[in-house]
Amino acid sequence: MSVKDLLQVKGYAHRGLHKATSGIVENSKTAFQAAIDAKVGIELDVQMSVERVPIVFHDEVLSRLAGQDGRLAFMKAHELAQIHYTNSHDKIMTLADCLKLVNGQVPLLIEVKSHWHGKPQMENQLTKLLETYKGPYGVMSIDPDVIERLQQTGLNAPFGLVTGRCPPKDWQGLSEQQRSAGQVQFEKARSLKIDFIAHQVGDLANPMLAPLVKDLELGLFSWTINHLEKLKRALTSKAIPIFEGEIGPNDLAAND
Repeated sequence: MSVKDLLQVKGYAHRGLHKATSGIVENSKTAFQAAIDAKVGIELDVQMSVERVPIVFHDEVLSRLAGQDGRLAFMKAHELAQIHYTNSHDKIMTLADCLKLVNGQVPLLIEVKSHWHGKPQMENQLTKLLETYKGPYGVMSIDPDVIERLQQTGLNAPFGLVTGRCPPKDWQGLSEQQRSAGQVQFEKARSLKIDFIAHQVGDLANPMLAPLVKDLELGLFSWTINHLEKLKRALTSKAIPIFEGEIGPNDLAAND
């Protein structure tokens, strides 16, 4: 498997093809099935349960999406798998169940969320699971330590770094100039053995980005593309869109 396997679709549905007003929740079975039916790639998020089982969920806590208290890292996988999303028939998925559903029908971008404390979390479990999956996928994280730990497990997959303006809670100790320019991320990308970059759409004109992509021959994706102006910006930069909101599969074809 190589990064070229991830470049065969026009775009990736950000957390699946979700639409909360229609009861289709992000990172849910229904959202993923809709993306499969539309023949677009799927971007998804992975957190961990207390026993280090990979769980498909964006947030560290349940409140926003499931309307109840609870932190994923303190709960068991079988408990999480019984929880319904708010106003939805879907339950929280394990990554194993997600992989069974997708079954290689479309490529996946799997973002591994970080807790930013430098300690190994679910990398070994994640590697064991992904080694058995036959479909195309790439693994990415905003935290380079996560990527390095996954590589140390021997996982044979395309790896990527999620880049953009750094939130204050991440990459602590940066100056505002460094945070705004993404300088530390780009420098780290040059020292990592990565295959692609997933960069924030509002920063695609960053003068450090194009040389990085060219020098390292990286695939380029961009997030989050949620209206036509951003879509055009991504396509002009030859970045594959990670899209949601106003943008759908038909928009990708119309603007190709």
